[in-house]
Amino acid sequence: MDEYITDKCIVDEYLNNWFTREELAEYLCIDVSKVNEVLDNVSDKRLKDKIGVHARYISRYYEEMENPHEPFVTEENEIFIEIAKYMIENHASLRDTAEAFGLGKTTVYDYVHERLPGISIILYKQVFDVLNENKSFSTNNRRVIEQVLTCYNMLMSGKSSEEIGEELCLGRNVVQRNLSGRLKKIDGEKFQMAEMILHTYRSKGYDGGKFVENVQHR
Repeated sequence: MDEYITDKCIVDEYLNNWFTREELAEYLCIDVSKVNEVLDNVSDKRLKDKIGVHARYISRYYEEMENPHEPFVTEENEIFIEIAKYMIENHASLRDTAEAFGLGKTTVYDYVHERLPGISIILYKQVFDVLNENKSFSTNNRRVIEQVLTCYNMLMSGKSSEEIGEELCLGRNVVQRNLSGRLKKIDGEKFQMAEMILHTYRSKGYDGGKFVENVQHR
């Protein structure tokens, strides 16, 4: 394992991404046993609680994706749903959203992270993606660079995200991160090309040239 992939790095990357532990190991190019060792032995109670909550959110999300439904709107929770949809549709930051709704940034943060998960975990995940779409792990790692460029080359050859993941033994989320935030840091021109291809496929109901029945949009 590279020296700069510290225990703190593993914890931060887990909390700042929507990965299972196996996907996090793939993303960091380390063994899953190291991820388990670090996440299971966090001594700080507050941090340990955050890890537990995040894990439950991820589990709930995948359960609900099997039977998705519209969030139940009440007078009390309507504002939380409205804020979430605004952030998703406009890729808005917490600050931009606070200004748009005339609220404080801390208030919007609390609405999103404390109230929204109990209303719709699917909406929360979409907001989570928006807030973290520009965050990606350091690309100074040679193995990371090789993995990202391999994903890009396979995409350019006509492979779907699913096929790339299967051939490289990577989770779908990892492939998506590789072709977005990571690739953007490594090579801006390749990132633009990948974005153009993926956007074209998504708009046609395809993923890398392969038909997808349930295309998910952020």
